[in-house]
Amino acid sequence: MKHKVQRKHVSVEQHKNMMRCVAGTMVIEGLTMSDASIHNLDRYVSGQVDYQEILSELKAKYQREK
Repeated sequence: MKHKVQRKHVSVEQHKNMMRCVAGTMVIEGLTMSDASIHNLDRYVSGQVDYQEILSELKAKYQREK
């Protein structure tokens, strides 16, 4: 049975702040994010999905591409 993670609601301001923090960290590290990565981060920060769902989607995507 799959364990369902309880998602917390975040305000618009919290959402923007979390996105800025991650983007800032990426810039400091000299990394860029693809549009797909930004979309996944946005979904995660907003509580639409948890990281396990994103990992499952990415695994399925790249297994199909082989």
